[in-house]
Amino acid sequence: MKSTLVIALLSAMVWLTGCAQFQNAYPELIETQASLVQGCQQLGMVSETANADHLSAYMARKAMENRARERALQMGATHIVWLHSTDTSAALQAHRCEEKKAED
Repeated sequence: MKSTLVIALLSAMVWLTGCAQFQNAYPELIETQASLVQGCQQLGMVSETANADHLSAYMARKAMENRARERALQMGATHIVWLHSTDTSAALQAHRCEEKKAED
């Protein structure tokens, strides 16, 4: 009985840890399409390349994309448009969009 409970708890922990990997780490940054940010301030382009020090190509790609997101945030971006993202390189366009205020 105890071993079944331990296995169930370990399985739940592994499942929860795996799901946390897919949470949006950048909720303040909106990924969108170019046509939806036409009225926004264009801040510039960000490009990154993958580091070969990761154990897997997937992790290298995710780290590269996250570095690009971080740089866009440092520029003051609220929205990004991916220009491309491959296993070895990524580029995005950073935009700052003002919030629309409700008319009284």
